[in-house]
Amino acid sequence: YVRQKQKAAEQIGVEFLRCAYPTAIGKDALIAEIKKIQKRHKLSGLIIQLPVPEKLWPHTREIVNNIDINIDVDCLSHLALGKVLMNASPLVPPTPGAILEILRYYKINLKGKNVCLIGRGDLIGRPLTAILTHEPVALSVHGRATKNLSDFTKTADIIITGVGKKNILTAPMVKKGVVVIDAGITFADKKIGGDVDFAGVAKKAGLITPVPGGVGPITVAKLLENTIISAENLCTNCL
Repeated sequence: YVRQKQKAAEQIGVEFLRCAYPTAIGKDALIAEIKKIQKRHKLSGLIIQLPVPEKLWPHTREIVNNIDINIDVDCLSHLALGKVLMNASPLVPPTPGAILEILRYYKINLKGKNVCLIGRGDLIGRPLTAILTHEPVALSVHGRATKNLSDFTKTADIIITGVGKKNILTAPMVKKGVVVIDAGITFADKKIGGDVDFAGVAKKAGLITPVPGGVGPITVAKLLENTIISAENLCTNCL
């Protein structure tokens, strides 16, 4: 995924600096490196490829909070995410932005639609929930606490998933003609997949995104779009 970002950046003339660290790195050492990079380089965007090593999972929020909000193009820090939640951000988080772009491209009218969002994470669920509250939709958001998920998915016009759990959505759980946006990433038998049983659900869906090759490439494009917007805003602030 990092290679995809680097390749896309270089294709449009964006300089890409990749910094790799051993998985054994500690929280304080990683935070020190993040601060050092921001001090040494004039950046338009800084991303931390998630997930961090397993031992650092409990510190993910503290780690990403050290990204300067002006170059937080993933909108991960508490300040950047807070602006998104308040509808006051100049940037749209890349994956939610990609999902919305797909809906626009295929001319999916959101007005009056029953939208089921599966996932509450900081990358997809939380920011997308905030964005969709400003759209004329009937929105339901579901996480681990939701029982009988199919009770909600069976009546949904649009289903968006972003949890990283294989086959969380299967054909019996959806109605005919449903729009399904799969933004999850799973790994099984050395193969990349999504949250959705693609083969089964595709037989009933009016539109469904594959994994890989669906939301992912557009997410990369949206990340670079945010980087350009960030660069423009930084230049404007310098004038």
